[in-house]
Amino acid sequence: MSATRQLSRAGRLCGSPCCASSSRLTPLSSATRALPIIPPPPTRRPLSLLAHRPPGFFSPPPTPNPNHPDKPPSLEDEVDDREWEMRVARGMLHLRETLPLLFDPAARDRNLFPPEIYSKNVTLKLPAPLPFKVSSLHGYTMAFTIARNGMQALHTDLKTSLERMSVSPIPPSSASSTAHAPPSARQRQIRILLTLHGRPRLPPHNEATWHTSSLYSFSPYSGLIAHHEVETIRPLPGEGVTEWLRQSLFGFAGRKPEVVDEPAVYPRASSSGEECGGADGVVRTKRDE
Repeated sequence: MSATRQLSRAGRLCGSPCCASSSRLTPLSSATRALPIIPPPPTRRPLSLLAHRPPGFFSPPPTPNPNHPDKPPSLEDEVDDREWEMRVARGMLHLRETLPLLFDPAARDRNLFPPEIYSKNVTLKLPAPLPFKVSSLHGYTMAFTIARNGMQALHTDLKTSLERMSVSPIPPSSASSTAHAPPSARQRQIRILLTLHGRPRLPPHNEATWHTSSLYSFSPYSGLIAHHEVETIRPLPGEGVTEWLRQSLFGFAGRKPEVVDEPAVYPRASSSGEECGGADGVVRTKRDE
């Protein structure tokens, strides 16, 4: 009993209950119960110079999923006859409304050449003195911007007027007889005559006029404008500047072709007093036998 009393007295002195030494158990405090959980050490991965997955630009392009029919079709896809006629009519109306505004400073290229009217692979071909050809909508717009800026740098008061717009027949040689050829009803060409007026910035500031003839061809599949050929430009841009430089530097104008007067042919009278002339218009005389 004396040993038990000594243990209880020692417990009251330390402030915590104690157990007999024979049990070999120690009490757990609150700080001992809330021990932090130590996470396991991270696994080490071997370093490699090669990526585990190839970059995106090395992977093949994704194939279209046929299970998504709700994907909007491209404007370059083939359309039915009704939609094709509507696109061609819309393109003709767009040309008639926007061609007079080509040199208008307020007109924007986006409104002049929209992708709903022009194909993204539209080709432009200029006449023989200008060996220039493009085959994209971006290049087509850039070529027009360069031409417009050049004309505005040399001339003022530029105005464009639409003289004539007609449907041009397709030549028989261009029609193909293969099985994959589009029907003849889907081959449409529009010929447009434009007149451009402007006043040169260089003296004598006389008003200049240019006449152009262009041929627009529509795609037989999408109905968009696929080809633009400038057939003629009269006179060529820059001819007036060359003439002005010749007059200013050398003091003379360009040589004009000389007209040689042909000698007049007078009919001669024969010995009988009659004028003789052949069927070819050359007057001949008869000799007396």
